[in-house]
Amino acid sequence: MNTPGKASLPVIKRLPKYYRFLRTLKNDGITSISSRELAAQMGTTASQVRQDFNCIGDVNGRQGIGYSVENLLSILENLLFGNGDRLPTILIGCGRQPVHHHRYQRL
Repeated sequence: MNTPGKASLPVIKRLPKYYRFLRTLKNDGITSISSRELAAQMGTTASQVRQDFNCIGDVNGRQGIGYSVENLLSILENLLFGNGDRLPTILIGCGRQPVHHHRYQRL
């Protein structure tokens, strides 16, 4: 199994797109999706989808069944958003917004 650190920049750039589409599937009540169906939505190939998922972690797709939408979302959420810990953040190019956010106690 590859670790997320081994994913290439193009794979990393595709992850948010996968995430958004999978959230839509989950909201629509869909529990599994094949690499072919996902590729058609992403504008890529089924082989590319499988390679991308191989890079991001323990993704278990099953031939004839597909990938668990819930499992993929869980993995992608952890990669994209972390585990919920607060992380140091810098806002760039937001005009005067950082001043206002700095004064807000919850950030």
